[in-house]
Formats: sequence, structure tokens, C-alpha cells
Amino acid sequence: MTMYEKILTAATSLFETRGIQASGVDTIIAEAGVAKATLYKHFPSKNELIIAYLRDKSDKFYTWLNDRLSNKKATSIEILFELCALVEMWISTPAFHGLPFHIASVEFPDPAHPINKYSAVLAVELQGYLSKIAAIAGAKDPEALGQQLAILFEGAALVERLSP
Repeated sequence: MTMYEKILTAATSLFETRGIQASGVDTIIAEAGVAKATLYKHFPSKNELIIAYLRDKSDKFYTWLNDRLSNKKATSIEILFELCALVEMWISTPAFHGLPFHIASVEFPDPAHPINKYSAVLAVELQGYLSKIAAIAGAKDPEALGQQLAILFEGAALVERLSP
């Protein structure tokens, strides 16, 4: 594991168990077992570390989903059912802590803050990804269906996060 990965892994664990704002740089350094200079060599600011965390979580989700989406020829309804089943599977795992970009936008509510802005980018990215799936499924209006799927997906993730 590289130092970058070691720091990101430690930050991810802390962000998901304690919260992003509650996880200070000194705590991340202690958890990662690295010097402060090493952290700042890889992440010049805490904001850059948070953005790297958000990007990593999004990339891992898309990789997970793409690896499981069927490559076989399927009808549009089969593709959409498969997508919904996979999302349900993902949000039902014990490792699911909510959508990181939702959590980050709540912890950094100022729309001008770089973390809030990046969270908005990730929300648009999710909608774009789902629009591509809708296009593959043969939707007449993939952008509209992608937006609807994003609303359903984000809502399901929130309900799961808030469920006892």
C-alpha cells in the first residue's frame, strides 16, 4: 500500500465513523501512522484529502456497479431491474454509510465551499451515469429517466441511512 493509499484509507475510516468535520488532520495522521509532512506532501490541504475521499468512493461505486451489470443482451426493463437490484444490494450492505457526497454537502452547507461544490459535481455525475444506463436500456429520453433514477437512488440511499 502506498503512503497515499494509507492516508486515504485512514481518512475514509475516520470520515465514515466519526464524520468528516470531526476527523482532524492530527487524528488522520495518527490513524495512518504517518508524519504531518507526509500527509501534506500527498494532500496539500484537508479539503484536497476530502475531495480525494469523495472521488475514491465514487470511483469504487461505479467499478462495483459496472462489474456486476450484466454484459448480456437484455431488454430495457431487465437492465433497469438489474440496476435497481444492484443498488438495493449495495445500500443494504453493512459497509454502506450513506452517499458520501450527501454527507459532505451536509457537513459543508455553504454552496461556495469547495467540498459542497465538489459534492454537487458528483451528484451531476451520478445522474449522467444513470442517463447512460437509461440510453443503453433504450429509453426514449435517457436524460429524463437518468434524472428520475438519480432521485430514486438518492432517496433510497437516504432512507437506508436513516433506517434503524
